[in-house]
Amino acid sequence: MLHPIRALTMATLLLAPPALAPPALAQPAGLTETLLHLGETAEVTRAPDEVVATLRAEARAGTAAAAQQAVNRAIAAAVTRAQATPGIQVSTGGYWTGRVEEQRNWQASQAVTLRGGDGPALLELAGTLQGQGLAMVSLDWTLRRETERAAREEAARLALEALQRRAAAVAQQLNLQLVGLREVRIDAPERGPRPMAMAARSSVSSSAAPVAVAEDAVVRATVEAVAVLRP
Repeated sequence: MLHPIRALTMATLLLAPPALAPPALAQPAGLTETLLHLGETAEVTRAPDEVVATLRAEARAGTAAAAQQAVNRAIAAAVTRAQATPGIQVSTGGYWTGRVEEQRNWQASQAVTLRGGDGPALLELAGTLQGQGLAMVSLDWTLRRETERAAREEAARLALEALQRRAAAVAQQLNLQLVGLREVRIDAPERGPRPMAMAARSSVSSSAAPVAVAEDAVVRATVEAVAVLRP
């Protein structure tokens, strides 16, 4: 005959239910809401649709006036040539004049910037200006403002959707419901110009155009928010 206490213990073990998966995390009684801080980043790619080239005219002379006159003539010729090329926007800036101490001469320089969506035409123009004595400062692929703005908006939308999905998944794990977002912050910084590969075209002409190969631009956006969860 079994002892009464031992018999009760055996009965308890026999009636115990099989092991189950751990339940969702229990929330304290009286909990009104839980705040969840989240952040998500998304990116989209776009093919560059604009080329930007900056060239510089530079001259040295015994006087400041002579150096500046030489630069002024070079920049005026470059602007006239650029304005005659359809689809090319031209601007000037970065004027500098100073004394070259080692030779006691004066040096002057000024930059001219070309911008356009027709890559071959702009590169051909840049090669012509190089042949006229201007030095290439930078040559970049970039996105037009409207193209970049649309890409940033799409990246922000994708990041926000990802954040909402993640918040809903966490809420389910906590046995709560997602009721909304607070303090939503969208950070979609503007991109700078993206340098492109350049090489000189083999030619006997001194005005050979530079060669460039573009690379897709990546536009990112980050969304941060406080998700409100309730039972």
